Parts: sequence; C-alpha cells; structure tokens
Amino acid sequence: MEFLKTDKIESRAYQEVIAASAIKENTLVVLPTGLGKTVIAAMVSAKKLEEGKILFLAPTKPLVEQHLRSFKDFVDIERDQMTILTGKTRPKQRYKLWNEKKVFFATPQVVENDLIANKVPVDDFSMVIFDEAHRATGEYSYVFISEKMSCHKLALTASPGGTKQKIMDVSDKLEIENFEVRTRDDPDVEPYVEERDIDWIHVSLDNRFEKAKEGFEKSYRSQLKQLKKLGQISSTSNVHKGDLLKIRGKIGSKLSNSDDPKLYKSISVVATALKISQALELLETQGVSQCYSYIQRLEKDDSKAAKRALGNEDFQSGKSMIEFLKKKGEEHPKMDKLRDLIGDMDEDEKALVFTEYRESTERIAEELNTEGLNAVKFIGQQGEKGMSQKKQAEVLKAFGEGKFNVVVSTSIGEEGLDIPAVDYVVFYEPVPSGIRDIQRSGRTGRQEAGKVYVLIAENTRDEGHYWSAHHKKKKMNKVLNELKNEERETNKQKTLDGYSQEENDIVIIADDRENSVSKKLSKLDLTVRKKRLDVGDFLVSEETAVERKADSDFVDSLVDQRLFEQIQELGQFENPLLIIEGEDLYSHRKIHPNAIRGALASVTVDYGIPIIWTDNEDGTADMLKTLAKREQEEKDKEVAIRGKTSPKSSEELQKFVVAGLPSINTKLAERLLEKFGSIEEVFTASESKLKQVEGIGEKKAGKIRDLVKKDYNE
Repeated sequence: MEFLKTDKIESRAYQEVIAASAIKENTLVVLPTGLGKTVIAAMVSAKKLEEGKILFLAPTKPLVEQHLRSFKDFVDIERDQMTILTGKTRPKQRYKLWNEKKVFFATPQVVENDLIANKVPVDDFSMVIFDEAHRATGEYSYVFISEKMSCHKLALTASPGGTKQKIMDVSDKLEIENFEVRTRDDPDVEPYVEERDIDWIHVSLDNRFEKAKEGFEKSYRSQLKQLKKLGQISSTSNVHKGDLLKIRGKIGSKLSNSDDPKLYKSISVVATALKISQALELLETQGVSQCYSYIQRLEKDDSKAAKRALGNEDFQSGKSMIEFLKKKGEEHPKMDKLRDLIGDMDEDEKALVFTEYRESTERIAEELNTEGLNAVKFIGQQGEKGMSQKKQAEVLKAFGEGKFNVVVSTSIGEEGLDIPAVDYVVFYEPVPSGIRDIQRSGRTGRQEAGKVYVLIAENTRDEGHYWSAHHKKKKMNKVLNELKNEERETNKQKTLDGYSQEENDIVIIADDRENSVSKKLSKLDLTVRKKRLDVGDFLVSEETAVERKADSDFVDSLVDQRLFEQIQELGQFENPLLIIEGEDLYSHRKIHPNAIRGALASVTVDYGIPIIWTDNEDGTADMLKTLAKREQEEKDKEVAIRGKTSPKSSEELQKFVVAGLPSINTKLAERLLEKFGSIEEVFTASESKLKQVEGIGEKKAGKIRDLVKKDYNE
C-alpha cells in the first residue's frame, strides 16, 4: 500500500485483518466506538487510491472535517489532492473540484445534488466510504449515492441496528457482500478495550414531586378515558407519547375521507393528551425549571389543545405544585445525584453529561459550575439558540485543552464527533434507542478505563426507556454474533471493466425544490439541472414547461387561490402542461368535488393547458422522460430557461427579445438577427422574407406576423 503512512499507525491485528477483507469485497465494518474505524478506512483507501478517486461520506460538516484531519495523518497524499465538499461550497466550484482532486470528504446531500446534476465523474472513483452507515435507510442520501456509484463500498458503524432485518436492509442498500463484526469481548479486540463500568443509579422522587406528578397523571388519564370512549384505544394502560403520535397519524389519514365528528373530537383529545404528556415527561426526567418553562409556553399558546390542558382541574393542581417548587428553588433529585457523582472529580479528569433537552444543558451546566467545575453546554446548530459549527469546534478544542472539564451535550455529541477521551459519561436520563445508548457509552473507555452512570427516576418513564434500550442492545448483540458466524450469499460486485458512461443527451431543468422527482429522473439516466424556476416545476424544452401537482397540492392551491395564478404564468410557454399526480383528487374534504371538476375544466378550456395524470412520483418521472425525449430527440428542441435574470450584453438582450416570438428558440433568434440586423427589422419583416430564414416555414412566419400586427387588448 504505497499511500499508507505505516509509521503513523499502531499495528493492530484486527484492523489489518478487517482491512484486508474489506479491500476484496464491499464490506460493512461494525466496530465499537474508539477502536479505529477511520484507521481501517485509511488502510483500504491507501490500496484503492491506486485504482482511482476516493469519496468519504459523513453526515455532518464537523465529522467531514475530522476525517480529513485523520487522513492527513494516515495517508501519504498531497494535501492539495484532498478536499472538503459541503453546502458551503458553491456548485460551480464543486463541479470543478470533482475533476481536479483525488480524495473527497463530503456531506451526503451535496453529493446527491451533484449526482442528480450529472456533475460527478462516477467512473473515476474506485471507492465510496459511508460513515455512520446505519443511516442508509428510506430516502436518506446514502441510498441514492450507493445506487448511482457502482464502485467499491466500505460502510462503517458502531451500531448497525436492533434487528437482523434492519441490518440487512442497510446492507442491501449499500450492496454489502461481506461483514466484519467485532464486539468489545472478541479476543483480538479485547487487549485494546479499556475497562468500562456501567452503574444504573436509581433516584427517588420526594412527596412534593410525587404530588405534582399525580396531578398531571390524572389529567392525562382523563384524556385517555375519552379516547377509549371514542373507540381509539382499547385500554388506558401503557399508552405513551409514541402511541398517541401513531393514533394521530391514523386519525389524520381518515379525516381526508370522512366528516365523522367523532374523528374531529378524537384528534382534539389526542392533541390535549400530548401537551399534558410533555409536561409530565419534563417533570419526571428533567426537573422543575424545565417543566415550569414549558407550562409558561403553554400559557402563551393560542391552540385549543393548550387551553384545554390548562383548563383541566387536575393539571392545574400539578401546575400549582410546580410553581411552589420553583419558588423554593427545587430542581430534580437527579441534580443532587449528579453533583455527588462528578462534583469532586480530580483536576485532570473529564466528564460528558448527556441530556435530551437543550434547556437542560444550560441548567445542568449552570448547576455544575456552582460546584467549582468548568462546565459548558454543547448543542446542535438548528433553531434560534443553536450553536454554530465554528462554536462547536471551539468548545471541543477548549475541552481537549482542559479549559473545560465537563461538557453537557444533547444528542449532537452521540455520533462520531471526535470528543476528547473522558473519564465519566453520565446519562441524565436513559434513552430507549439501543443505537444511541451504544454511541453514548462509547464516549468513555477508549484510551483509559472509564465509568458510565445512568440516572433513572424511579416509577417514571425513565425505567421504561432503560429496559427498552437494554432489550434492544441484547437483541443487537445476538444479531451481530449471528452475522459473525454466517456467510451471506450475495451477488458479486458488478465489474466496471469495459464500462464507460455515455454522456446523457436528454436534459431536464428541474426546480430545486422538486428533489424527490429529480432523484427519480436521475435514476432514469437523464441529466437533471436544478435551478430555482419562477414558472413551472420542470422544463423539458424551451417551449415546454410542466407544472406538477400532487392531488392534495392541487386542492390546496385551489383553496388558497394559487392555482390560476400559476396556470396563467405557465401560459407564457408555447406548450404548457399540468401533471396531476395521485388517485385521491376528489376525496379531500376541503372542497366539493364539483368545484374541483370546474377548476379542471377551466384549466383545459379557458387556459388551453392539457392535463396529464400520473399515479405517483415514479409515473411522473417516466412521463417527464418521455416528454423530454420527444421534444429533444424527435423535435430537436433545446432546453433552456427564459426569464428570471436579464441578459448581460446587448446581443444577448436582442436574442432574448426575439426568442419571445411564437415558436422561436435562441438558435432561430440568432439566425433572424443575423439576417435582418436588428430587432426592428425582424419585427417589420414580411412573411415571405421571414421564410427565407432557415428553420422558419409558413406556419411560424404567419404566427410572428399575426402577433406583431395584433392590437393590444388588455
């Protein structure tokens, strides 16, 4: 491996074995956090670099930057041959870099967009690496990228999923042929794993907490009793927030086809129950301040659900007790326990505290700072009070340098980030996800022995979450052991020998907000250019624009009066088309079917715009491909955007004006101007003179003269 800096890598047998295997076949590597998945990626990349370019994908910009730093240490390649591609890199610059550089570290959405635009030279790549590979499900960008890039695949994760089906689903999406699975107990890994003790600390709620909790629980049960009467649940026992969300979804789907008043009542009760459930969860798992702040937000909430929750007598009882506890300065018994656990850390020790709620990060950090610790919060970017990636990097750097000895983090700290080794990891509350539990615990016991504490409030949902994660981890370990002991039969990796991708001749310009259909078009081997379109959703030629509406969007646009504005604008194209997608156009309760029929009649008769019907997004993509082929291959028409920005030169402006004439594209506009010399001469030319221009027959000449002579009638 000529590109590997062997003097920079500690020799570990399990890494060498895994890398040797991963070089031969598409491989999923499952390895506990801190045991060198990135080193394995570097080893495999050093070999694959001999064959072509490397793409290393990671879900976030900080992770992307972290992998670049690692490769600089491990792989012997010039720094200017490596580059980062994220949303901050402008598309034109990315398109240039794809051809110039050798190793790419990128976020998946950016790569997906460039693949859709056909700007990635996929034949030049020898390997794609998928970090945090368990994300490769559903519509996540990893799935699309894997489909479009037929090179070698290396997938990395510490926690692939809780069931064999989920793991196999990820493997199928990434075309995995080989599994390399190691757990902390494997003989070849064990020498490099530091001891990690896990203690589950049970915390009792005092009587005043119990009294507040009782009020919220009674009000919650009253909503569940109503749901049972309405036939939405069979029992009021063990109905949690997740169950309510599922019920809300089912009711919502029924409402589109029914006017049953019971359904409206049911969804109203569900909304109220969810508000109460949130207050109860915050009290049980976080504390008084968080619950108190949430109730204050409810009081400013104008929704009927908030008003019904606040109007409930039992809820008011719980609220009164929360206000009393707040005045007394009480928090949650967990806070006292947290102080006991890490309040007397040695000067050179570090701790990482995880919590589900942003507000809790601030509160916990404040409380720990009163104990003489140097604590700082660490949260994600999103939202008004989010933490920028620059600030995140500054916090982690300061933590590594010892300026802080405690980081209080939301889930942003769970996955992949290069957080310095810590001595203590504290779960302020258990998480029900086995994957997240593994990722949190993996933050300690990396270079030195570590301790994990999980705080569990007794007789609360904390206990349910603890057991949920426990069973999921147990199940996952069983599945991983099965994978280690079996060989999976798969189709061997497609060879690229003799394969060369022809440049796609068919081009469709898609509005950059139409991502789902654009992805499907790209899979049909079309070139998709994404732009912000003022008119229409897709352009299949400069004369043919398509407005796409899902059945529900058609109804919505009719109700809010967008439809005919859009249809009128579409009429500026010679061949405007409307695609209506779906089979439930007349089932929406917002508007009478006769009104929908009237609108359809108006679109076709009054505006002269044909309507094409498709079943789903796949059908829409197929239809757009057919239209584009017909326009561009059979009729030899170009695809271009007319509109938005003004041309820069007078020549461009002249062509733009002339190309506005009926059936005149930019090529014909150029010929007309070359023949007649000016816009004025074009507009005053007779039909016989117009017909002297190549490409303009009697029909086009007649249309031009009719328009030029026609009186303007507003």
